[in-house]
Amino acid sequence: MWNKIYLIILAAAILLSGVLTYLAYSKLQSSGFAPATIAETYNYYANLGSIFLWISTLILLISANVAFWKLRKSWALWITLLYFAVFTVLQTFWLGQSFFHFKQDNKLSNDILSFSPFLGITLIVLMAIFVFFNQYLVKRLHDKMYPQQQPIEDLPEDVSIDENKA
Repeated sequence: MWNKIYLIILAAAILLSGVLTYLAYSKLQSSGFAPATIAETYNYYANLGSIFLWISTLILLISANVAFWKLRKSWALWITLLYFAVFTVLQTFWLGQSFFHFKQDNKLSNDILSFSPFLGITLIVLMAIFVFFNQYLVKRLHDKMYPQQQPIEDLPEDVSIDENKA
């Protein structure tokens, strides 16, 4: 059941993040408006997409932790990292660079370097470290709360019971 709940949340998050990414990109491709207006509209959708990415990643991590706790399978945690990485790459490498070139072409900025890809790589690495330690801590906490039962070991052969005393 927890797998299905997680997959439904993941599908909704992918759909909405994809729509917001497309809306931001389509605003950069629109013509007939002033470049400053296009930049404002792009920033609105790009910021909305970034906020949604963080909120949806948090919701996915919570549901992945519940699934990991109940089922003892960590695949949902790593799928959440993959979701975050894909949309971070789309937002920082593709959209960020498209917007950087749009600003340069329309003389809205004099910047010569975009730090968006560096930020994207840093965020993905930090999220990977977080997911790894999250998995480690949840597993340790689960093992501490619900220790595995040790099988009863056989008595050593040299121990004999005195039948008269027993």
